[in-house]
Amino acid sequence: MVTGRSNRTSALRQKLVASSALLSVAALLGFAALPANLTMTPTEEAIGAVQPQNFISGKAEPGSKALDIIGEVEAEALPELELKSNGLFDSKLLTSTKLRYPFDSQSALTDGFGYRSSPVPGFHNAQDFAAGDGASIRIIGDGIVVKAAFNDWCGFGLQVQHKVDGDEVTSLYCHMQTGSHSYQVGDTVKSGDVAGLVGNTGQSYGAHLHLVLRVNGEPVDPLPYISANSAI
Repeated sequence: MVTGRSNRTSALRQKLVASSALLSVAALLGFAALPANLTMTPTEEAIGAVQPQNFISGKAEPGSKALDIIGEVEAEALPELELKSNGLFDSKLLTSTKLRYPFDSQSALTDGFGYRSSPVPGFHNAQDFAAGDGASIRIIGDGIVVKAAFNDWCGFGLQVQHKVDGDEVTSLYCHMQTGSHSYQVGDTVKSGDVAGLVGNTGQSYGAHLHLVLRVNGEPVDPLPYISANSAI
């Protein structure tokens, strides 16, 4: 998914249905009936297309008791997401996922994982893919966005947290075209969702994907780890 909050929204709708049933019982005791289908406040995408309903109970002010109940349900269904000191979310928020290749077809590989002498001497903690400027990059597994921003070395990037066979894993996608995704921290994503488009932003010497994979905080060679934990 691109916007990423469907799982939490689904849980909230289930809670709202339960709350609606409780309010209907109150109506049988003398209060005016509430609307049969409680409507959530529209999301930004829905503003202008769907109008929110009012909650009215007898002579009470609109929304007085009903909105208190809705507020309690929302607080339970949508706990505040907080990044831990290591920049990741509580792994309990995640379910285990299998991994996939970051493109829909095989791509030429350039700089591999390990030490190198050029273009910048030192340890290269990623695998570089020369998939072609503008190619769609696929998120390698289900997870949650922990970084979605531009920085000097990575350029326009995205980092996703995963749980893989008990491991705490992050995948970082660098040098993408500016504005090629609209994710925000806390968005949930699915394996195969578009992370962005191959670009040449940040400290890059040509259009490519710089994919960094960290397992329990340590960088690993992405391709063998993906292969060992793929669904195929």
